[in-house]
Amino acid sequence: MTGSAAPARDLLGDRTTGQATFAVDVGGTWVRMRAGGPDEKDGPVERVPSPSRLRHPDRSVPELRAQLVDLLCDRAPADARAALSFGAAIDHLTGTVYGSAPLWGDEAVPYDVAAELRRRRPDVTWQLVNDVTAALLDFAAVHAGPEVRRVAYLTVSSGVALRTADLERRRIPVDGQGLQGEVGHLPVPLTDPGADVLAGLPCECGARDHVASIASGPGLVRVADRLGLSRPAEVADWLPAALAAKNQGAQRLLELCAAPVAHLLRTLWCLDPHLDLVGIGGGVTEGLAGHYAAEIRRRLAAATSYADRGRDDEWLDGRLLFCAPGQVDPLRGAQRVGDWLPGITR
Repeated sequence: MTGSAAPARDLLGDRTTGQATFAVDVGGTWVRMRAGGPDEKDGPVERVPSPSRLRHPDRSVPELRAQLVDLLCDRAPADARAALSFGAAIDHLTGTVYGSAPLWGDEAVPYDVAAELRRRRPDVTWQLVNDVTAALLDFAAVHAGPEVRRVAYLTVSSGVALRTADLERRRIPVDGQGLQGEVGHLPVPLTDPGADVLAGLPCECGARDHVASIASGPGLVRVADRLGLSRPAEVADWLPAALAAKNQGAQRLLELCAAPVAHLLRTLWCLDPHLDLVGIGGGVTEGLAGHYAAEIRRRLAAATSYADRGRDDEWLDGRLLFCAPGQVDPLRGAQRVGDWLPGITR
């Protein structure tokens, strides 16, 4: 089973309805939008700054939510079919958002954004999914060959999250709250020698000692600061060159931040032996490119027990794909949502 060379699987379908289309990817930093006719899937993309806590820490959550709804309602064409990729923990069955650290910080009161959009613009057909779900749909359509039974996509960016699809049954299973794979908010295992120095690091959700406390983009900054490295706030700028120069502090930083992700992958394959293909993307993995991939593969190659004897290069080459910038696009994935909504099920 080869992720990089597998023939593309058509997951999009053709649901042309004569409606205008409106695809949106809502992130903590940018909102990207593409509007067009019923057959337009590659039109121009408009990118505007997100009304988010990341960009506007001084604004209240109600203000930020209202500004986002205003933006989407203002841009949506009349009578359009709108598909939104949303950077939040979202109930895929109703469109209720439970929380989004990049968008709204530690706000934990659920927000029925779908209901508000439908109230404001009842002429538009609104469909919402989590941005990782949208990325998974795009990844699977491009990289999952006909032999792949189950496929997953893991993003390591401003947050950490996973989504898995059963391609044989064409289903994305969710729990009773419409959720799946919010792995960034699981407790982090600090099993590396000396990793206890990272205990107590905060997560954007308001808790501490989560996977995202260490493995996410903001986590890189926190770990660099805890290790006493210089200019921790600018770690994304200097870390690739420092790794290329084999700087010991940079290498230690990478080891600690990659460890929770490697642990997640081991756990996934232990629990689901039919998980044939996993894609990893997001700002952290893309920014560190080959350094990050090499560290994850190094860890997965190591044997940990008789039940986990390590995974060699041939095994990993067929099942693990590190995605380059632009290779997976949640906006493109949002355009595939309509064909999959019946398959998002408890």
